[in-house]
Amino acid sequence: MSVTTNETVTRSENQGPAPTGKPQRRGFFAAGHYIPYTLLLPAVVVLAGVLAYPLYRLIDLAFQNVNKYALLVHPERAKYVGFDGFSRVFGDSEFWEVVLRSIYFTAELVILSMVLSMALALLLNRVSNWVRVTVITVMMFVWSIPALVNGQVFRWLFSPQGGVVDYIAYLVTGDESWKNYDWFADAHVGLYVVGAAVVIWGALPFLVLGLYAALTQVPKELMEAAKLDGANSFQAFRNVTLPVIRPFLMISTALSFIWDFQVFAQIFALRNTSPEPGYRTIGTYLYMQGIVASRYSEASVISIAMIVMMLAVLVYYIRQMLKIGANER
Repeated sequence: MSVTTNETVTRSENQGPAPTGKPQRRGFFAAGHYIPYTLLLPAVVVLAGVLAYPLYRLIDLAFQNVNKYALLVHPERAKYVGFDGFSRVFGDSEFWEVVLRSIYFTAELVILSMVLSMALALLLNRVSNWVRVTVITVMMFVWSIPALVNGQVFRWLFSPQGGVVDYIAYLVTGDESWKNYDWFADAHVGLYVVGAAVVIWGALPFLVLGLYAALTQVPKELMEAAKLDGANSFQAFRNVTLPVIRPFLMISTALSFIWDFQVFAQIFALRNTSPEPGYRTIGTYLYMQGIVASRYSEASVISIAMIVMMLAVLVYYIRQMLKIGANER
């Protein structure tokens, strides 16, 4: 059966014409896009005010020949020598040995600290609440200890005269030679074993707690779906967990590089305030040149070189983080 009607549908007279053309864009100020920039402006102004003069003075010193404290406090007496300071620093073989040693040391620290912190964060995510609270409390206590104190404590632990580490090694192996083993006699062992241990010890609390916080943001539904699909623990971590925590991994790796490349206090304390040439990284080398030897102009050149090297790596990480943010939109 069909129903017919003679009524016709007419357009209401109050209905206006359909909109034509592109929608009008709201202005920068009308849309409120200026608000984030306005909130950031005070911080930018403060940072610029704090860093502007020291950075200017650093660059100014690099082009002078200031090798006495009197010339440092009376800059009007200093003479400009152009790029002579750069030539002296870059022509010194010890500088390049220090740079290479710093790169190796930083790579070791970043890799080991990130791997260990990830492993500990994963374990922290699986234990019971009371164990988790206990571990976090201990880590916060470790984190509160100054780096200089950590270096001094590790110097005592690895001391050849009654050091705890030597005694434990003797108890485990039964070898008498471990009783007075000098970990600092060989600079390679002292720096890449003891030095790395004290730096990583101080860095782990921040990295572990940060990674644990990032792991709590992984949706449980995704992990359960991965297990239902037959994924093992490694596959679930690689395909589900890692993409979620990748932004924090990038940030923590960049921060670790900044801290580890300019490490100073731990090595300074380990060697009782006088690091030998084999223990000198870029931070301690800068101290020896600028403070001990009073070569302020050469120390300024070394500082500029260190800043440039760190910026080169940071630019890469910032670009990677921006790509991650763009892909998530």
